[in-house]
Amino acid sequence: MPTTKSASSDPTAGPPGVPDVRLGGSPPWPGASAKRSRRPKRTDAPNQANHSPRAPDAKIDAPSLPRRWHWPHMSIRMTVLAAIAAGVVLPGLGMLWADARTARGQIDPLVEHRREHALVLVAAAVAEPWHRGESAELASLQSATLRDPLICSMELRSATGSGGVPAVGSCASNANGLWLEQPVVAGGQQIGTLRLGFDSRVRDQLLGDRQAALLRLVAAQVVFGAIVLLWVLNWRLLRPIDRLKRQASAMAQPGARPASRVDWLRHDELGELGQHLNLAHDRLDSLLAELESSNAELHRMAMVDQLTGLPNRRLFRELFDHALAAAKRSQQPMALMFIDLDRFKHINDTLGHPAGDELLRTLGQRLRQMMRGSDIVGRLSGDEFIALLPDVKGSQAIGHTALRVIHAIEAPVPLPEKSVQMQVSASVGVAMFPADGGNFDDLLRHADQAMYRAKAAGRGRYMLFREPGRADTPKPGGDAELAMALTRRELLLHYQPVIDTHTGRAVGAEALLRWQHPSQGLLPPARFIHRAEECGQIHALEQHALRSACEQLAQWKAAGLQTGSMAVNLSIGEFRHEHLPGLLARAMQDHHLGAGELELELSSHTMMSDPEFTQARVDELRAMGVSLVLEDVGSSMVSLARLGQLHPARIKIDATLVSRLPEDQEARTTVNAIVQLARSLGVGVAASGVETEAQRDALTEAGCHWQQGFFFARPAPASNEPQWATHRGPQHPAVATVLAPGTFDQRALRPAANASNRSKPH
Repeated sequence: MPTTKSASSDPTAGPPGVPDVRLGGSPPWPGASAKRSRRPKRTDAPNQANHSPRAPDAKIDAPSLPRRWHWPHMSIRMTVLAAIAAGVVLPGLGMLWADARTARGQIDPLVEHRREHALVLVAAAVAEPWHRGESAELASLQSATLRDPLICSMELRSATGSGGVPAVGSCASNANGLWLEQPVVAGGQQIGTLRLGFDSRVRDQLLGDRQAALLRLVAAQVVFGAIVLLWVLNWRLLRPIDRLKRQASAMAQPGARPASRVDWLRHDELGELGQHLNLAHDRLDSLLAELESSNAELHRMAMVDQLTGLPNRRLFRELFDHALAAAKRSQQPMALMFIDLDRFKHINDTLGHPAGDELLRTLGQRLRQMMRGSDIVGRLSGDEFIALLPDVKGSQAIGHTALRVIHAIEAPVPLPEKSVQMQVSASVGVAMFPADGGNFDDLLRHADQAMYRAKAAGRGRYMLFREPGRADTPKPGGDAELAMALTRRELLLHYQPVIDTHTGRAVGAEALLRWQHPSQGLLPPARFIHRAEECGQIHALEQHALRSACEQLAQWKAAGLQTGSMAVNLSIGEFRHEHLPGLLARAMQDHHLGAGELELELSSHTMMSDPEFTQARVDELRAMGVSLVLEDVGSSMVSLARLGQLHPARIKIDATLVSRLPEDQEARTTVNAIVQLARSLGVGVAASGVETEAQRDALTEAGCHWQQGFFFARPAPASNEPQWATHRGPQHPAVATVLAPGTFDQRALRPAANASNRSKPH
């Protein structure tokens, strides 16, 4: 009907059916709620938690922050949840509280206006039907009016007192209604009064509905905002922070550092922080690599000699301890070798310290290359080296190794900068485990003592350590006994001839020293020579041997006997003795010996060591008419270049090589090579230790005709007429041509019956 349409066109008044949406769902309040609900979204709670001085991250820098800003027990998650509560929930609750305070003041005018509007509309609607007396239409309007939630009762009072409509509705008979009156005018006259009863509880109901709707809106806003914030927190903050934590933790673990670099594709603050961690990781890797390299270099500097690259004393001691433990478990002996360069100071003084350093580097490499893989070589200091030989096979093997060491050191070292060659010799001392000590310090001290004995004996040689008072068993006497042996003429010379198998005649003899001990019988040199070196009697013994040999040769010559040259063994110490040239000159002059009649047999070690001094001494002796014989060829190392420079009168093949003939093909090849080498150098060659006819024939076939050994004659004391000597004829003044070829008489020479012994026991 028209009044209803007019009412519905008004958004605030409307017909009686409109009040369902007019207040609780009015547009202004949801809009206001929406504006308030966006405030937490504009507030970045996680960022506030990160950047606020009260954020939980502040506990990392707690020492530098004031105590009032320190939250030690809250994680980022708890802080963000607290921020959600503070930024979303609390504003919603505040909105509810503010709405409760202001809603009544806003609703009351609307309700009053709605009541007045409804009163006017209903009065206008009932005027015509009531004036015409249309009761049915009035009843219909009354029902429609009472359907309005605000109106609880309606009454029409006629101005004439009759024809009105009695009050009907829920509040017609109680005090909950609020009655308002409005005159009803029809035809220009007031026909009655309209009384409407309004329910006073509707306002409270509207306020409750409004608050319930707002509460639902705030709750939805809180839930949705919390979900969005938690998702953003987890995806954009917590997960990257966990990656940063794992990355930082991995950087703190050395084993995991190679995998601690993380590729960050995001470009926000956390991505930038991750990139900074990657840069820090790279820098830490670089610093750690430099630190490890520095530590390795420091360790190498602390354990390795910087000049030679060999283990220094500290590392050598550790390696020695390991080898000592292994030797104790296996009960195997070890040898500690102390190596000291002779006259090294002369190199530094004449060529400079850089040349000395180059010499030390080269010698260190040589020592390392020539040793076995199980041997350990180190440098103590200056010109001192040290070597440990585990599992040694005896003194003979040690001696062979020591000689190899000495020969390796004596090889020339070129110095290209100055176009010179440096050469030094070495003195070596050896101490044995367990005989000479059970720890590093004892063995090193004893090897050092043995090395000084080697230097005292003339340098360029090796010495085994011997306790003071200890000697070979059985002991042939002490220092005083050796001195008395000289005065009592107990030291004798035995002579062994050298036979030329081509002519069958003796071409010379070798003087061999013996000690006729009063209680132990005839002793070979091996039983007392080392003792003589230790107590300083070696010089007197060798002077005695030289004078006696020259005297005996003079006696044989005076008797008209042809014995050839006389050879005397000389130690390296006596060879380097400053008085040797004078002693030889007096002996040759006193006994009228000519050039070539006196020979000195020297070991290859003596001839090859200290090249500068040796060459000068050889030239001096050769000028005096003394011939030099290089012995033990084939059993020791010989430098071919040095052999050509020294050019001895003869080289002598060692008995150990001869003993392997003729069965050993390698020995035969070696003998042939030695003979060919001697011929190419223009040097004579002889062989010692010939004990069998087969050995004699093998040597002769190889071209070595001068031979010496038990097969021809044993060493024997001097006699007025030795069996192998021949009388000098007036027509044959020369020694080498006294007899015609082919007159060698094996029966006259009477070879020794027992050929199993070696012919040269010295």
